[in-house]
Amino acid sequence: MVLIIRYIMQSLLSIVFISFMSLGDINYNYLFHHYQNQFGKTYSIEEYDQKFNIFKENVEFMFKNRDKNYTLDFNQFTDMSIDEFKSKFMFKYDSFFGENCEEMSYSGKSTPDSINWVEKNVVTPVKDQGQCGSCWSFSATGAMEGINAIKNGKLISLSEQQLVDCSSSYGNVGCNGGLMDNAFSYVIDNGICSEEDYPYVGKVDFCVSTDCNSVFEMNSCYDVPSNNELALKEAVSQQPVSVAIEADTRVFQLYSSGVITSDGCGTNLDHGVLIVGYGEENETPYWLVKNSWGSTWGEDGFVKIARSNSSSSKGTCGIAMQPSYPSV
Repeated sequence: MVLIIRYIMQSLLSIVFISFMSLGDINYNYLFHHYQNQFGKTYSIEEYDQKFNIFKENVEFMFKNRDKNYTLDFNQFTDMSIDEFKSKFMFKYDSFFGENCEEMSYSGKSTPDSINWVEKNVVTPVKDQGQCGSCWSFSATGAMEGINAIKNGKLISLSEQQLVDCSSSYGNVGCNGGLMDNAFSYVIDNGICSEEDYPYVGKVDFCVSTDCNSVFEMNSCYDVPSNNELALKEAVSQQPVSVAIEADTRVFQLYSSGVITSDGCGTNLDHGVLIVGYGEENETPYWLVKNSWGSTWGEDGFVKIARSNSSSSKGTCGIAMQPSYPSV
């Protein structure tokens, strides 16, 4: 037991330690205390018991799902119920693509076995949307940042806040959701400022795009043929691609590493993210995805989602249902 405690102190709540224990051996009070210290959590007297019980349920879920292709661990969301998690970070995609992007022409040409745009220095550091349903804006800026770096040699962090504040006439609704295609349409017409000049505040504010200068312009956007992971692979081999997925599950909430398979999510799209590569891990093909929940979530803010070589598949978590990308 001394070794277990020492390991907990060294690894700051790594879930690995409970793989050798039964549920009855877990000291939840001890874990909860260290969880609060590590993540700077404070609770009122009224909410403490509720948060403790939610934390306990999530730890039990981690324990019961410890033999998967993916691993679950403690993060900033471990004290949230799944309903609270959904309400703060997800929105329902009632429509798919916007109206102004052309359909990508899938050529069927050969593609590299793997690619990682992060290593090619065309992906900005992981960002954090906070408790605002603006994931669509982070997905869109990520795709635009990528093609700007590839075509123009400039990796510039672009303004999600400008999209949140200024693109409502294009069909987006700020912290209550939006489409990446609609964001692309806004930028085609207006350009977009840098993150530095128009910083993110995590809430809808007045549009002040006239107070900054556009640093990126685009002339068109493309929708990848739906439910075709081969077409999606062709697109990702050329640049980072915006996609929507279903992420309103405990597996996503508590994800730490490995490849999320179909048992960890469905295909009811509710979250916008960015594919920044693909490859294979332990003989499991995956998409490498950049999220917008900060670097303390997942693999330093990234997640691997299982990939198939099918031309007639929605993809794991619905990842092939709604891909799109900008063009310059």
